[in-house]
Amino acid sequence: MDSLPRNSPPRDLPPSGALGQAPVAATLLLAAADRRGEWWKRRSALIAAAVFFIAMAWPFLRRGENSEFVVCYLRAAHRMLAGQIIHRDEPTAYAYPPAMAMLTAPLAQLPAKTALVVWYLVNVVAMSFVVAGAWRLLGGPPLTRLHGRWVAVFWLGVLLAFRFASAPLENQQFDVVIAALLVAGCLCLRRGRDLAGAVWLGAAAAMKCTPLLFAPYLAWRGRPRAACVLALGAIVLNRLPDFFWPQAGGQSYLGDWCGTFLAKVGRSAPGVWDSDLVLNQSLSGLVNRFAQSGLPGSADPLPSGLAALSPETVAWIRWWTYGTGLILLAVTAWRFGRPGQPWMAAGVDSQDDRDAGPSPLGLEAAALACLMLLLSPMSSKAHYVVLVLPCIAFAVAYVERRDAWLRVLLPVLLLTGPLTSKGLTGKALGDLTLAWGFPTWFALALLLAVWRLLPAKQAETTAAGPLAGRVGKAA
Repeated sequence: MDSLPRNSPPRDLPPSGALGQAPVAATLLLAAADRRGEWWKRRSALIAAAVFFIAMAWPFLRRGENSEFVVCYLRAAHRMLAGQIIHRDEPTAYAYPPAMAMLTAPLAQLPAKTALVVWYLVNVVAMSFVVAGAWRLLGGPPLTRLHGRWVAVFWLGVLLAFRFASAPLENQQFDVVIAALLVAGCLCLRRGRDLAGAVWLGAAAAMKCTPLLFAPYLAWRGRPRAACVLALGAIVLNRLPDFFWPQAGGQSYLGDWCGTFLAKVGRSAPGVWDSDLVLNQSLSGLVNRFAQSGLPGSADPLPSGLAALSPETVAWIRWWTYGTGLILLAVTAWRFGRPGQPWMAAGVDSQDDRDAGPSPLGLEAAALACLMLLLSPMSSKAHYVVLVLPCIAFAVAYVERRDAWLRVLLPVLLLTGPLTSKGLTGKALGDLTLAWGFPTWFALALLLAVWRLLPAKQAETTAAGPLAGRVGKAA
């Protein structure tokens, strides 16, 4: 039998010195790959933000001086600076309270294209704050250091909210700024700074009335002074233009808006606004469309909202709109708990917002964001950017919980939210999903999810919040 020389190495072993080098090299390569993968995970939020804002710059800026911001907001600001009437019944009318025209006045001093670029940068800052602030309210770790299950939470939230986060940038409106003010107000409330939070919320309500829903909420939570400050702030901001740029005829800008546009809400059937009815994705818009045409089978023709309706039809629309709205408000109030219950006793975490765990106040604000859109006389897709907060709340709960109800709601949300983009469906089918009210159903599904996430009993809520669990531990 052949045998190896006594001093020769075995034939099946690597050459001398390689025995220890091969495993070490493989280990180093695997460690380097893990570190690279961890680097991408931790910075995925920053990468996503950079890609998003670069991609949205062209849709925002491409129309130049013919853009809605220039034709609507800048034109109103120029008229205000000249002491003229800004609320006129015209194509591309400025149909909003005077506060937004006042805040646009500094940009009216710039060339239109330069003002548009500056306005985009304002929206970039505001959108970044909306996402970061909503993330903080729901107990997320710093977005620059994502890891563990929070990576899945972030990307699920992006998937749900992307369509409605891009809409206000496509339309160049104030909705991102309004959402940023709402989030700022909620962060102040969470830290125990009630009056400061009310000021931020009042600034949001000065631009569009729907944030006024936070006033009865503050009163419900035993903060009547903050509720009064919110309402007073909204009125004061809309009265300031009368002192800075009084109209030659002595009229009030706020009075003009109330007489020209707000009064139409009482005279018209719910859902009718100064825009095409198919664009109105509030509860009233959905009911009005179904009353006129049922469930349409094609995108052409679509109800315009201008048809003469019989008194019986108008009464039917009002009954269903207001009745359903009252039911949504009643269920939400029931889920919030008894009136006067303070936040800390209701389970809100400590005033240090760095504590881990979703805030019950954040969940309640998420419910109010859904109600703002559903109960508004007019909610377009651009207004839906406030749903960033409930989208993140849903994503946290979906990853953290084994909840069959949330599993059922996810495909509903995907169908009625991200898949309504006309870039995916085409214009005809995209218009049809608007006629069917898919964004409205999206907001309703999110509201159902938030109702489920709110604690069944206030006494069961812990200081870390109702969603604190495996996601929080992973952080």
